[in-house]
Amino acid sequence: MEQKSNKTIVRECYRKIIRDLDLSLADTYIREDYIQHSPTVKDGRAGLLEMLDFLKTIPRPKEESPSPIIRVIADGDFVAVHLDIQFMRKRAAVIDLFRLENGQIAEHWDGSQLIPDDESGPVTMTNGTTVIDETADANESKMLVKDFYHELLENKSLMSADKYFHRDYTEHNPPNGLMDNADGMVKVHRIIAEGDFVVSQCEYKVQDSVFARYSIFRVADNKIAEHWSVEQEVPAVMAHPNGMF
Repeated sequence: MEQKSNKTIVRECYRKIIRDLDLSLADTYIREDYIQHSPTVKDGRAGLLEMLDFLKTIPRPKEESPSPIIRVIADGDFVAVHLDIQFMRKRAAVIDLFRLENGQIAEHWDGSQLIPDDESGPVTMTNGTTVIDETADANESKMLVKDFYHELLENKSLMSADKYFHRDYTEHNPPNGLMDNADGMVKVHRIIAEGDFVVSQCEYKVQDSVFARYSIFRVADNKIAEHWSVEQEVPAVMAHPNGMF
């Protein structure tokens, strides 16, 4: 039997456990010692099941809604998922990051940001290119973003935007663009890439507050052509001792 890819495992977990709430499959997809970084969910498989049990008590929509999954980017043991979620009359952009181990989900990070109700025009927080160019060199895409962050961290600004940004660059998070909060950047924790898509997990500070920012980049002609992100403040108190990073 052909071994499932990590991307397939994550997609199946969303469909069978999170969407259909078939909690009997949790042992198949989630490690018992699952490490949780989402600030409001308790640690371990048991903590995740407790959260999913709560979701079962919430009335489900009568009509089946389209899949919230917009993009899935996989790199080795890591899989990132970009979602557009409607919940309790609110709409949010979410980026989940998973680490897999021996075919099971072993660790999870995430960030979410509400999509403004008055957002208008052709650019939103989740639209744009969705298909990964598998012919693109993932290592080259990753190195471009690494170099971009290195210069940003060293100089706190980019002296030449032309060096990194495509002439047709599209920002999907107005007004919270890629350069916002650059002066508060503290650390780049993780960067993964598949083809022409790159995902980063970063930490930055604004005054006394710490934020997690997850960004997705699309690379074209060795420059950043599109950017999506979500940012979430790190709370002082979490449901576990693992931190958000």
